[in-house]
Amino acid sequence: MGSTLNGLMNIAVNSVNNNQIALNVVSNNIANMNTEGYTRQEVDFAAIPGYRIFDWCASNGKVTPGQGAEITGISTKRSEWLDNYFRDQNAGAGYYDQIGGMLNNMENLLNDELSSNGLSKLFNDFFAASEALSGDPTNKAYKIAFVSAAQDIANGLNNMANTINNYISTSVGTFGDADSFEASLINTKVDTLDSKLEQLASLNNQIAQNPESNTLMDQRNIILDEISSMVPITTTTNENGTVNVLIDGQTVVKGGEKRLTIQAVQSDDENNPVKIQLVDKEGNIKKDDISDSLGDCAITAILQAGKGDAFGYKSILNDINKLASAFAQEMNRIQTQADANGTPLYIGPDGTLVESTTPLFVTKDGSADFTAGNIQINQAVIDDPNLVATARIDTTDPNYEDIAVGNASNMVLFNELAKGKIAGLNISDPPGEGMSITDYLSSLVSKIGSGVASINDAADAQDAVLQQAQTQRDELYGVDLNEELADLIKYQRAYEASARVFTVANELMQTILQMI
Repeated sequence: MGSTLNGLMNIAVNSVNNNQIALNVVSNNIANMNTEGYTRQEVDFAAIPGYRIFDWCASNGKVTPGQGAEITGISTKRSEWLDNYFRDQNAGAGYYDQIGGMLNNMENLLNDELSSNGLSKLFNDFFAASEALSGDPTNKAYKIAFVSAAQDIANGLNNMANTINNYISTSVGTFGDADSFEASLINTKVDTLDSKLEQLASLNNQIAQNPESNTLMDQRNIILDEISSMVPITTTTNENGTVNVLIDGQTVVKGGEKRLTIQAVQSDDENNPVKIQLVDKEGNIKKDDISDSLGDCAITAILQAGKGDAFGYKSILNDINKLASAFAQEMNRIQTQADANGTPLYIGPDGTLVESTTPLFVTKDGSADFTAGNIQINQAVIDDPNLVATARIDTTDPNYEDIAVGNASNMVLFNELAKGKIAGLNISDPPGEGMSITDYLSSLVSKIGSGVASINDAADAQDAVLQQAQTQRDELYGVDLNEELADLIKYQRAYEASARVFTVANELMQTILQMI
């Protein structure tokens, strides 16, 4: 009891023990100052309620002395608002972190495939070969060079398509190929996300059984941060300290129960090849595709690689396909189709002009549509470069002579592809009046460069916002050595004072016993 020497000694002993625990907490804080996800801990003290006793010295004969202090808990100070704000920004940062790899690949396309040493050079070489053949349409060496330059363009487009398709396959799998999808980045990332949600539910269960464990709370906060970098989440807290997680308005984790599975599946749309689904325990699809409502996050960044309507691998491939198709069709039109200026003609084996019916380009797969991946030079033209139609003459003209092998009117049309506008060829939709191949290549380089720069600028801005939020959390949750030093001195002095009280009370007790 507090009014006796025994009570005084008990209060002192409790105070010594309390301050010993407080010193342990300070020591633990200092030891974990560099531990990722650690939240600074504080000792919560409360006064032990007093009790009324009779005292002759009191005016009313009764007093209520205190009984010292007790430790009611070891708590951490966290702000739910600050955590939610950080995780909202973390989702955006996750988007830019994930898309960084794609941007590097885009820049490689610019530097290697579309640069002055890449596709642009191949077209320049082709038009140079075309100009040379225009000056001497009977020169077989020039025809071989013309065909070879055209073949180089086809090979360059093939290589670029293969490179981009490999990027797409790595990100979201090859369309229609289940095995490549299984090994894709999007499937792996979504599986990881679902595993993190499973871990969260498990930690919630442990917290429900041990709600005072700050270590479990820190582990859960780390997982919530990791989840938020992959997908935007909404969290709510239950009375027992567990949290619920909602994705796209659906409760995925409810306390210790993981209610829904998040999974990636292949779709039947080549321009949107992956769907992100939410499925319940019975296998029922609660949401068939949440990909369009996720906003900026790591999963969105991966999906963007395979989407045809967003800046990414697929959109660039679509632009390259457009170029391949326009070039091949125009080349074949000039090579085989008559117009108001006459009929395309090549120099036959006997040295006379013959109507041209052999296209310069064909598709590898036999389809009617040219793409960067399937364009190839016609083997018949490779075997016989004389099939190149160099002349264009109105064969119905009474003055027409099939020995006019010096005519190069058709070569003029080939040359005009460099700067003449091709209907349907444009970076933007609708194509309008079209563009020349040279302008299209220049615009494509600008489009990719501008897209990369824009995303990099946005990434820098998002990183600054995230760092600010992280700094705010570090200031509130992190260990400050100056603060810990102050607490260390405070609890040490309190420990020493409590020990001194105990010593004095003990000496008084010994004096009383000696008197008796």
